[in-house]
Amino acid sequence: MFGQQMSYWGKLILGLTLVFLFVTGCSSEKSNQDNNSNDEGSEIVFWHYLNDRHELLKRFAEDFEAETGTKVDVQLFGGDGFKQKIIAAAQTDSLPDLMTYSGGAGDLAKLIETDSVLELSNEIGDVLGKFPETLVKTFSFSEGNPFEVTKYGSYAVPMDANNMQFIYNTDLFAKAGISEAPKTWDEFIEAIDKLIAAGITPFATGMGSWVIDPILNPYEFAYLGQDQLFNIKQGTEPVIGSDYIKVLKLFEEMYQHDAFADGIATMDLPQAEQMFVNGDVAMIFDGSWGIGVFNQMNPEFKNYDVFMPPTPADAKYDIKITGGIGVPLVVGKNTEHKEETLEFVKYLVAKEQQQVYAEESFNLPANLEAAQSEEGMSSALRNFSLGMEHVFESPGVYKNPNAGTVLQKGIQLIVIGEATPEEVLEDLAAEIEKGE
Repeated sequence: MFGQQMSYWGKLILGLTLVFLFVTGCSSEKSNQDNNSNDEGSEIVFWHYLNDRHELLKRFAEDFEAETGTKVDVQLFGGDGFKQKIIAAAQTDSLPDLMTYSGGAGDLAKLIETDSVLELSNEIGDVLGKFPETLVKTFSFSEGNPFEVTKYGSYAVPMDANNMQFIYNTDLFAKAGISEAPKTWDEFIEAIDKLIAAGITPFATGMGSWVIDPILNPYEFAYLGQDQLFNIKQGTEPVIGSDYIKVLKLFEEMYQHDAFADGIATMDLPQAEQMFVNGDVAMIFDGSWGIGVFNQMNPEFKNYDVFMPPTPADAKYDIKITGGIGVPLVVGKNTEHKEETLEFVKYLVAKEQQQVYAEESFNLPANLEAAQSEEGMSSALRNFSLGMEHVFESPGVYKNPNAGTVLQKGIQLIVIGEATPEEVLEDLAAEIEKGE
């Protein structure tokens, strides 16, 4: 009996020993594999929040590894908590090598002051020169910056961009006998008249929402220029007697020529986008992201192109448009793989990758070489991207925030014929004079 028990326990011990040796051997083999991997090339960690572009970014990482031997661990953190995750990681010195930054210049300023992110102009200044200056300035800090950053320099590379322009249905333009997109305001009004004559509703956009400001801005700049516009908003120069009345008269002229779709004064942008995709209107004022929206609504809808806001004959200055960085790339200051990470940044924003990114994600390439190329992008994407050269630097907001609200409501009344430009201008002037 005792011998039988010894035999049982002996077999059990032997079995456990073999299991232990097997596990240890596997662990040792994995460790050797890991060490060999580290010897062959570095691994950089890339955090992002772009749910719709995760597979594309992974593919870029695989191609980069094939070219350089550097592995990129692409990690997706979707949802609203990405910004907080970055802040928490910065506080514990655990930021990744690279990240798509979520937040504005003021948010990034906090990370700069804690020495958490890498200044890039001294590292890849030649790359920054491939983008419009207005984009690079978004996350650049110099003396006198409003965020009181003392470590001057540029801290982000734009991976994509956005701006707002007019989009037109090429089939409906052809039906109305319009051979090309309007470049001047007179051509724009002529196109509206031809569309009306052909029984086509000319225009819709989100005039009942935030879109009023972006459609207003090009003409504020065209008639007033940046300095005078800033002074008017600050209340240091009168709006009465300025050329601001000419800005408002443009909207009145569109109303007089029956340009607007029914319900324009209370329309939001998604409603206008659906009308455009359905062919119910010939033109829409929208952001470059609208291309992706159109694709979601109807992947077969491709018969459209883009044009800059048309220039009035009596404008004093060039047309400028609303736009900026869509997704900035930021490098962690404490990365142990700085050279490899910077090479991957260069790879992501190179012409070839930018064109692929634009076509597959429906987001604008920030790289001007990609935008100006005749290959690799649709005409609509290219024209949107070329618009980045005309993006304005913000003239600020009204010192009295209510002045902006009064102006928006006034324009909503102009486009339905219930107020004149003179009446709206008087209301705006009165609100500006009230101060803060």
